[in-house]
Amino acid sequence: MSKRLSPTARLTYAAVLTALCVVCNCFTVTFPGSPQALSFNYVPTFLAGIILGPFWGLAVGLLGDVLGAIVHPLGPYLPLIGLASALMGGIPGAVFRWVKGNDYVKLTLSLLLVFVICSAGLNTYALYAAYAASGGKTFWVYLSARLPMQALVLVINAAILFALRASRLLERLRLIPAQAKPRDPGSKEGAPSDAPSDLPKT
Repeated sequence: MSKRLSPTARLTYAAVLTALCVVCNCFTVTFPGSPQALSFNYVPTFLAGIILGPFWGLAVGLLGDVLGAIVHPLGPYLPLIGLASALMGGIPGAVFRWVKGNDYVKLTLSLLLVFVICSAGLNTYALYAAYAASGGKTFWVYLSARLPMQALVLVINAAILFALRASRLLERLRLIPAQAKPRDPGSKEGAPSDAPSDLPKT
């Protein structure tokens, strides 16, 4: 998270990222007769958490989900999915703020946590309770049917996020601090100089 952003800038970025969440909801690919969906909501919610911190990540994720459900409803609104959407922004925000390690480690950990807690956990349970529980199907059977598509969604969104990180676009825009490059072991920087000393010999 960049500490260089003013409160006005934070609010502006939060509004833009919330709007992107709504757009992603509108372009969610659904499959007839199935609760499966292909979504790109990882990207704006993760960026909100990484750039603005966990609180703003939670807010952007939740607002984006609520507004997306109003603008482009895909069925009855499920509060558990709203909670999962909020955590999708809050988890990477917390990881990037408090977990040590380079950005790639933090991003990988964030993706795994969000996949387990939000996609496989809260989202799946919300859909199961709303659509499948009354049919006698167990939660674990329902989860096993959803996992392949959710894993594909994870891979696609992860590829976009890693590409953004590798491009250093967020650093160039000064939205996140630049990471120090590892020092080349062969570099002579900081090594003792072989140049003759100007001190007089005794």
